[in-house]
Amino acid sequence: MDWNYVLLITIAATLLGLMVQRTEPARRRLAFILAAICLLVIRHNAFLKSHLHEETLLAFVFALLLSLLFWLLIGRYNPVRSDDSVRVIGMDD
Repeated sequence: MDWNYVLLITIAATLLGLMVQRTEPARRRLAFILAAICLLVIRHNAFLKSHLHEETLLAFVFALLLSLLFWLLIGRYNPVRSDDSVRVIGMDD
């Protein structure tokens, strides 16, 4: 088993998962579609072309666990707000 590929795919898939989690709710569908396309490209290149079956599966499981852990520890208590409710401190408007 090549752990370099596991680490690389885990990092990429986790960042895509975090991108979907931290996207504004109104735009989450678009972010999910873009992340799904990127994950399918990763899966196609690593899983189907390079014969990295175990590495890809293990990396996706690790990425899912890391994203779930992030949501449990941070995402649940700090939800993403919409653009209208964000207030910039220091603006005179």
